[in-house]
Amino acid sequence: MKDLLVLGASAPDMELLRARLSRLGYRPLPAKEPQQAQTVLRVAGSRVGAVVVPSDLPVVNLRLALDALRRQVPGGQIAFLGAGPEPGLPGRNRMRDAGVALAAFDPVDLHTLRFQVNRALAGDAAMRARRRSTVRAPADWPVIVRIAGREKKGRLYSVSASGGYVAIDHPSLVRSQVALELTLPGDRRMKLSGRVVMTNVPGNVMKRSLPYGMGVCFELLTEQASVSLLVYAEERLKRLSM
Repeated sequence: MKDLLVLGASAPDMELLRARLSRLGYRPLPAKEPQQAQTVLRVAGSRVGAVVVPSDLPVVNLRLALDALRRQVPGGQIAFLGAGPEPGLPGRNRMRDAGVALAAFDPVDLHTLRFQVNRALAGDAAMRARRRSTVRAPADWPVIVRIAGREKKGRLYSVSASGGYVAIDHPSLVRSQVALELTLPGDRRMKLSGRVVMTNVPGNVMKRSLPYGMGVCFELLTEQASVSLLVYAEERLKRLSM
């Protein structure tokens, strides 16, 4: 997993963000201002996969500041993730015009933060490939998993119209048939059934970019449920982009 460069690292909200990123398993490299960030990029080289840009970074021209960072990276290819206080529409436009494509503004839950960091570290090609395949978005909803008369509690990490990833300490075995009861925003309940297609547990093959849990492919989804999940994912991704 590549490292993250965090701009404006001396600001209190960025210090808090660095602590949260560390707890999620990432390695945030601090830089107080863009000139220091250029030095970090020259030294770290290809180890840095993305740059976190605070919404209130005190620079006169954000575009020029970020262009200078791009010049330190082979091919000029590096992703920028906006963070910190919600800047509103003018601030979002400023960041988008400077080349910041993704957003993780406060308040942001850990699932959304992890999801957005993973998108940034994946790079443009991976993001385009995912957009072509399915619309998937982060979530942080309570979920009850039922299997063979037993019940377990977890939280939904991400969801699409075809499946979801459940963060849970003891995932069910791959190919297990499970029933899920989700609590959506607004206390709306949704009951789904599906099949476990992958798990992420401690061990040599654990994916550090994901929480412990399991991926579930939904089966026999009603049209209403499918449309509801698709609409949620599309609207959520819009809010997480500039």
